[in-house]
Amino acid sequence: MRKIYPKLIAMGILLSLSVSVVAMASYAWMVLSSSPVVSGIQVAIGGGNTILVAPDVTQTVNGQLYHYPGRFGEKLNFRQYSQYDYLQSIGSLMPVSTYNGIDWFLPAYYTSNDEEVASGEAMSGQLKPFTEFKVDSELSYANLKASDPEQKEKIQEGHYAYLDFWVVSPSADFTLRISTDREDAGGTFVIDLLQPQKADTQTGYTLKYPTGTAATTVRVGFLANPYQLTDDTMQLYTQSPAFDQRATSLRGLYAEPNTGTSYFADDKFVIYEPNGNSHPHNDDLDGTYVETRAIGFENGQPTELSFLGKDMLTVQNSSLWTENGQALEERFQTALLSFDTTNLTPDEISARFYNQYLQGQIYPYIDKAQFYTNTDNLYAYAKTPQAAALGNVTKDVAIIDLTRNVPQRIRMFVWLEGQDVDCVDMASKCSFAVNIELAGGNE
Repeated sequence: MRKIYPKLIAMGILLSLSVSVVAMASYAWMVLSSSPVVSGIQVAIGGGNTILVAPDVTQTVNGQLYHYPGRFGEKLNFRQYSQYDYLQSIGSLMPVSTYNGIDWFLPAYYTSNDEEVASGEAMSGQLKPFTEFKVDSELSYANLKASDPEQKEKIQEGHYAYLDFWVVSPSADFTLRISTDREDAGGTFVIDLLQPQKADTQTGYTLKYPTGTAATTVRVGFLANPYQLTDDTMQLYTQSPAFDQRATSLRGLYAEPNTGTSYFADDKFVIYEPNGNSHPHNDDLDGTYVETRAIGFENGQPTELSFLGKDMLTVQNSSLWTENGQALEERFQTALLSFDTTNLTPDEISARFYNQYLQGQIYPYIDKAQFYTNTDNLYAYAKTPQAAALGNVTKDVAIIDLTRNVPQRIRMFVWLEGQDVDCVDMASKCSFAVNIELAGGNE
């Protein structure tokens, strides 16, 4: 039977990350300043009658933390729920590396106190071998606040973001995948945001491409397992005002931050890599996919691991601004006529335009790229993609199988992959937007 992938979820994420990057004598990974600025993360999910979405609700009973769904609906805006307030105040993302969404490798750099620097074998600021990287397996470096002095210091070592949400399919069993948009109502893309700059125009500003880039190093990961909750979670859910009587059980159990709680053998991690054919800091590789060999454990030792053949990597070509950004520029000029920019900084103008005026809805101005339909297409067709090698989804990579009327909890991560070929030192100020759409197949 022919596979179909109807649009089930449109998950929009706008990460307005004003990241100042300082070049140092390091041979890999970008090194960030001590005072990056972040204006917040906006997350919204929209669905339809084929799938419903809900926020993650937590409740502590006798010292134990429980997770269950909030009210299911066709759309979900995380800004409306206090439990997601942290998305508006976390610090900038800093490069890390992960293979499984559980072990996060934070870079280590030589300092003047190291013997290798004193002997001339290394320079201060140079990246150490990844066998000396710090490993975070308890979410200790996730969702940190830049306003907290102690957490701000930790951010410099490495920082990533995550959130939990629930999905349910009330009509049929579906296999969940990441997909491009068929109806031009959102779609999947990661793109560097055009930035306001002073110009000789009526409004005094125009949108320009950033001098650096971060979008090519962004990854979005989905950790999911079909672990059925057998404790008191279902009972607490049935007592909540958001209980959906169609729900027969709950699935998805994950470790809690800094508690030493365990992960499970059924955990599966799917990585979405955007802009796979773009390498702005490696011109000789532009147009050719270069595999990211992220760091993970093998036989108990840190090592670079390949994604291919693991049914966990879905790669998309580069999405572009429509008309080279001219359509967005026209909307920007119209927006500037509606407010006074005299006392606003470029960052404040950017936030007002993208966050308030456009409400994070930039997808109408994006030409969204297609995915490699199979992981083995990456090398075969990366240089000159053939039509048969590109499509709406990566068919051999699925997040999880959804069972009808069984709410599934999913944990989503966003990070900068330090092992990416473009995650190199650069002096720049970068902002980027992330938009995710999930689709289901009736396999």
